[in-house]
Amino acid sequence: MGDPLIARLAAELLQDVPGLTDRMFAAIVAEDETYAALPPERLAEVREYNRRNLVEHLLDLAEQRPANAEVSRETARRRAEQGLPLGALLHAYRIGFRIIWESLVERAMADPGYPVETLATSMTTIWTLIDGYSVAVTASYHEAMVELARQDERERQVLLDALIEGRVTDWSVLGGSAHALGLPARGPYVCVVADPSVPLASAGLRGAWRLRADEQVGIVADSGSVLTALAGRGRIGVSTPYERLPQTAAAFRLAQLVWASLPPGSREVATVDSRPVAALVAAAPELAERVTAAVLGPVLARPDADALLEVLSAWLESGAPTAELARRLYCHRNTVRNRLSRIERLTGRSLERPGDVAALYAALIGHRITPCAAAQATR
Repeated sequence: MGDPLIARLAAELLQDVPGLTDRMFAAIVAEDETYAALPPERLAEVREYNRRNLVEHLLDLAEQRPANAEVSRETARRRAEQGLPLGALLHAYRIGFRIIWESLVERAMADPGYPVETLATSMTTIWTLIDGYSVAVTASYHEAMVELARQDERERQVLLDALIEGRVTDWSVLGGSAHALGLPARGPYVCVVADPSVPLASAGLRGAWRLRADEQVGIVADSGSVLTALAGRGRIGVSTPYERLPQTAAAFRLAQLVWASLPPGSREVATVDSRPVAALVAAAPELAERVTAAVLGPVLARPDADALLEVLSAWLESGAPTAELARRLYCHRNTVRNRLSRIERLTGRSLERPGDVAALYAALIGHRITPCAAAQATR
């Protein structure tokens, strides 16, 4: 930095570090309300960092070297971890450098042989050092905040996994809380399961989200408008409301069953209450494949299976008369009657017997969930 006079004064100030530390600490606490509000144990730490920073700054000046900033970077990281605003931290550094400058001036004026008039030109040295430290402090603070955000996100993921998997003991040991997940302290909550590509986080819901291998899971504060907010976003299963976060595993299982009961690629949002039979079928996938093969096997083996299943699905889900089904399917009502009659002949099931209708409905759902597996089982 090329200022031998400043270098000499700084070397002399190094002999009075304890006194200068007291002065700097008192000024920071008096002039910055954020620091003034810190508890005693934190203030003791602040004073120690003031001392270490003071030594670092004076050595930089005394040895005419560029800003070392090692202690300052450590200070920035520490204050970021403690949640201290960056503005307050930079204010404290400005106060600290003001104290250093005032001390340099006082030391110069106390020496009759020192050309005090040259101090004005020495301000460039001080400002260069201040700029170097400000850049280092700001960069380290931001780096620490990014790392803290990553750590917070990792912590949230671990806590979410513990809840989803029913590891309530782990949740407690890890200090799990609604606050850590960004959720209200009290329920009701709902659990949401969706395809990985569904944009759940942008639905405007207060929740915590977890992307897993084959699914996306969320715990959401139930405001009564969850289904509306998620409508049309993709294939989504929603649990019934629950009050306590440790109940999440059971809610997750319900949401997962409903999600699995929806046809792949659909954009439907459903609950157990809206799809009870489908959820039951999804709860036993191996049995669902067997029922599908046993009940619908002869239909799936036909070349026109898609057309037959379209009519069967419309009839089972709407209960509409033949003329109405024909209008919806853009075909003649006799075509609808013929296809329904063929389904009865092929399956040996009557559309007038409730038990047979239930079997056909369960098999149709099973086919939608695992159509490939069901088709293979007929061969």
